[in-house]
Amino acid sequence: MRITLLNTYAVALLAPVLFAPLCAADADAATDRMAQMEARLIAMEARLASAEQVQPAPSSVSEARIAELETRLADAEQETKEVKALAATGGNVPSSSILGRGAAFDIMANSAWRNLRWTQPEQWETVRPGVSEETVIDALGSPPRSVKSLKPRVDEVFYYETSIRDDSNSLRGKISFRKGQVLTVQKPNFQ
Repeated sequence: MRITLLNTYAVALLAPVLFAPLCAADADAATDRMAQMEARLIAMEARLASAEQVQPAPSSVSEARIAELETRLADAEQETKEVKALAATGGNVPSSSILGRGAAFDIMANSAWRNLRWTQPEQWETVRPGVSEETVIDALGSPPRSVKSLKPRVDEVFYYETSIRDDSNSLRGKISFRKGQVLTVQKPNFQ
């Protein structure tokens, strides 16, 4: 068969008729495939949304529990330090102090500490969470003892104590700080 102008026209006229069903089938398959992919995408988005809703937000109960446990840990650490210090000295106050061992105990026994500002209940009224470290020192005076904390949520702890040895006649208060602000306050029992 020779390529002639008439044969070329015949092929040109028959080509769309022959290939149209093939193109239509391809278009239908592509449409079906796109519909399937869209359905899968919608299902995946729904699963992602439900997974995001399932994760619980941190509760205030757990935050309160963490704060309580941190306070208990600080108390236990402090008691451990006190016991170690007493064990290192053999439970004795050095006799080389200016007043001597007996005089120091006499001062404590006679309650010389009662003249300190922090031993007055009205001084503790201004001390509450959120106030600055300077406000606390202005109200109560410098603490008898302060400790840098190892806990991540507490920077420093002020201990207002009359005596670590005399539990029967002592006052103990504790204030913890975070970034220069009062975090927790434990007032002495004034009764």
